Order: sequence, then structure tokens, then C-alpha cells
Amino acid sequence: MNGIICLETEWEHTIVRNRLSLKTEPLLDFLKSSCLCKVIYRRVATKSELQYYLRRFKNVEYMDYSIIYLSFHGDTHSIMLEGEPKNNRELSLEDLSIMADGCFENRFVHFSSCRTFGGGNTELEKFKSSTGALYISGYTTSVDSTLSAINDIAFFDQIFRFKKKKALISSAMNKYYEGLCKSLGFKIL
Repeated sequence: MNGIICLETEWEHTIVRNRLSLKTEPLLDFLKSSCLCKVIYRRVATKSELQYYLRRFKNVEYMDYSIIYLSFHGDTHSIMLEGEPKNNRELSLEDLSIMADGCFENRFVHFSSCRTFGGGNTELEKFKSSTGALYISGYTTSVDSTLSAINDIAFFDQIFRFKKKKALISSAMNKYYEGLCKSLGFKIL
């Protein structure tokens, strides 16, 4: 199981101050070469596009992809879909777990989004349990896109090195990247 499925927002739909030229595709190219992993990259702007890909990627031919990488704007226990009308952009973790309908089962689900892991752990544990994810990870703070990209690369590298051994993955992240993880509010459950 050495693969990453990345679903990334359409950054150009977002408000001007949040538009980013940094996209995850070059980061994924680096991981593909350095970790010898398979990569699928898709851009999504709306809930219906996200729903389409979640349905597709739960099919058996994608089970070798152990990481679901969600790159969006976020807020406490939610992500934002930038192509939706302003009053309908937010997608709660609870609604995402329903939408996922088995896609996250037995996979690492990483939220590369600001503040999605902020607040208490109750909602996060509920999401993990209801989706059947092996582990979920994300950020509790508003993050710098370059620093979070560095952390994402390091984290995925540790997953591929240690497979499903959370203690070893967490230990390596704390040993080598403790300051970065702390400043980003990085959390693994």
C-alpha cells in the first residue's frame, strides 16, 4: 500500500487574500520519485465533484492507495469547498464522513488545511470511528503553506517507512520535526 490520492481545492475560486500559487502537484511529484509511490491528483471545487471522487476512489482498484490527502481551506472540524456559494462552502467532518461512504476505511486521511483539527478531539474521534480510517491527521492552527508542505512531505515519508505503526510514525515526527509539528499544531489520531 504505497500510494497517495490527493484531492485539492480550486484555489483561484477563493477570496483574493487567500489565493495561493502553491499547489500540491509538485510536492506529489517529489514524493512519487523519492518514496517510489503511486499518486493520483484531482482538483475539486464543489461538493458534487468531491462526492464523485470519493465514490470512485473507494473502488477495489484504488485500495493500494493508503493515503487520502485533502488539501483545502479549513476551519474547526470542517473544510471549505471554494466553488460553492459563499454561504454553502463549509463541509463539516460529520458531513464529510457521510459523503465518504467507506472511501477512508483502512487508510490514512490527512487534512492539509488550516484549523480543521482545532477544538476538542470528540468530533475528530467520531470522524475516525465513523469512517473506519486507520489514522487521521491535520492542523490545529492557521498554517503557512510552505511549512505545512514540508511537514506533509515528512509525514508521508514516515508513513511509507513505517506502514501502519502509528507509534513509530509519531515517534519519528517528534524526533525529527518536533518544532515544525508544534508550530503548526500538527496532530495524529
